[in-house]
Amino acid sequence: MSDCSLLPKGTDLIRAVKYIGEHHCHDARSLNEVAFRFDLNPLDQQFILEHFIEQPESKPPAK
Repeated sequence: MSDCSLLPKGTDLIRAVKYIGEHHCHDARSLNEVAFRFDLNPLDQQFILEHFIEQPESKPPAK
């Protein structure tokens, strides 16, 4: 998280989410790099991994 006391809590997460949307980062490696770039705490990093990682499309079961 940012050491600047002028910024409200969660500002780093908000910036990270905007960055993810602008740069289409949706794989685990890219999301971990975003977490590092914005110095996210472990809970915020877990949040972006759970909500922004694209899951491979599942194929319907073969009959």
